[in-house]
Amino acid sequence: MNTTSSHFDFYESSNLFHGSMMHAMGTRLDVIIVGPDKNASLICWEKIEKEVLRLSKLFNKFDEKSELYAVNRKSAESPFRVSDELWRVLADCKQYHSMTSGYFDISMKDYSQVVLDGKKQTVYFNDKEIELDLGAYAKGYALEKIREILISKNVECALINFGNSSVLAIGSHPHGEYWPIGIEDPYNPQNTLGIIELKDNTMSTSGNMPSHTKHIVDPHTGISNESRKIVSVKTANAIDAEVLSTTLMIIPDELVSSVLSNFIVDEYLSFDLE
Repeated sequence: MNTTSSHFDFYESSNLFHGSMMHAMGTRLDVIIVGPDKNASLICWEKIEKEVLRLSKLFNKFDEKSELYAVNRKSAESPFRVSDELWRVLADCKQYHSMTSGYFDISMKDYSQVVLDGKKQTVYFNDKEIELDLGAYAKGYALEKIREILISKNVECALINFGNSSVLAIGSHPHGEYWPIGIEDPYNPQNTLGIIELKDNTMSTSGNMPSHTKHIVDPHTGISNESRKIVSVKTANAIDAEVLSTTLMIIPDELVSSVLSNFIVDEYLSFDLE
């Protein structure tokens, strides 16, 4: 089992702090903070580390001590009361399910069978085979929490990067007008498919890799999308970007325009690598 490890460096000449966590939410997290002194940056980093570890546990459906694990094990038996935070997340996912014509579905099957009782703050599964998975939501949520930490500490220049698949930019690159983020071709790592320019916004990239081709499922059919396709979305909100990049991997072409109209999208790129 992977364990999270981390390290950091501070470069006096450029006043740049770089922190890195391995195996954070299933990938590597890199945090670049520019401007504050070392102590101020370190305080931010320690808060970010603590928050990412907390969220990793909250959203880990495989951890027997996590709340999501309990939800998945008990909600098919009787209504299960959840914490305020997880309630907000599940209600948010319900809204995204509606906004994407049902293609964003954390139940991986039929989220309409997940009954949320707002008065009692309980969750109940009408279908006993349902299991909630927040993998397509969690990194976006984490980025928004990290943004709150950095803004509270008056950070004006930072880049938060979950393995190049989920990225948040605060301000612009210290030597440019934006942070350039390359979109890599997983079938040809030397090939860059495109560049996303970030400044006070976020991006999310979804797609298949040679060793990982069945992780995005169409909830309407139950069939995994195994096509050689990469989708990148740039939005102001990291959760929007995360939800849309997953949704756009599986949604029929004729529904793309109507779903995108429910969001404010800065840029949307799709690459067919067949």
